[in-house]
Amino acid sequence: MGKLDGRRAWVTGGGTGIGFGCARALAAEGAEVTLSGRRVDVLEQAAARLRAEGFEVAFVGCDITDEESVRQAVAFARRGGRLDVLVANAGSGFPGAILQMDAAAWDFCLKLNVTGTALCIKHAGLVMKEGGGGSIVAISSTSGTKVQPWLAPYVVSKRALDMLVRCAAVELGPHGIRVNSVQPGYVPTEVMEVVTPPELHSTLEAAAPLGRAGTPADIGRCIAFLASDDAGWITGQVFGVDGGLNVPVMPSMGAMAKLVYGEEIVEAMALPDLTALPGRGRG
Repeated sequence: MGKLDGRRAWVTGGGTGIGFGCARALAAEGAEVTLSGRRVDVLEQAAARLRAEGFEVAFVGCDITDEESVRQAVAFARRGGRLDVLVANAGSGFPGAILQMDAAAWDFCLKLNVTGTALCIKHAGLVMKEGGGGSIVAISSTSGTKVQPWLAPYVVSKRALDMLVRCAAVELGPHGIRVNSVQPGYVPTEVMEVVTPPELHSTLEAAAPLGRAGTPADIGRCIAFLASDDAGWITGQVFGVDGGLNVPVMPSMGAMAKLVYGEEIVEAMALPDLTALPGRGRG
């Protein structure tokens, strides 16, 4: 038996990347999963992959920035009954400097990552309230924990998303609805692999204390836990699933330690200096 047997889950942006990994993890625990996104052809291919693994999956087109589209997607995902789980994964961003970005760039990120997620929480939450409870997990980002040059609209929107989650946890808690968020670190999904140069890929991997990039499955396992009864007393929390990328790190004191212990001892410890990575020049 899976931890989510008999439950219905809706995953926005579920056709690729982290969303697909979350959908697979929920389905593996027994949930009936509905994928949504703007590209129906992508959703159809994703659903076919999951069905080939024996999972029960449906899909529906949805633009989360359009409230009527969200309402219709929720009505489809509940399949005439309950909706138990929402994974609010759909979101995006693009690089640019603050002195360069126009209003449209800010509107794009905020409308998609904040307002769109709020609409999903609203309409899924109304169905969950009717059914006596549920679990909502929003996909945020470790980028929302630190300043990341050339990515200000995305960073700001993800920071706002985490506060939205905490507000929702307080307002929806009396209805038995838990609301949390997960901050993935660097996960080289299909899109990220296209837009991430090799040198940036290496830097992002090295910046995490665990020294590797994440996978959609890494995120999916945390989502499945938060959706289950095992997390029944957890709400309003923000979970970093990032290999330690969001840990605040000061420059290494290795040079000072060499004066005390000697170079041989310090080199044998091999403690990383995560603030002295390749490519830290101004650019």
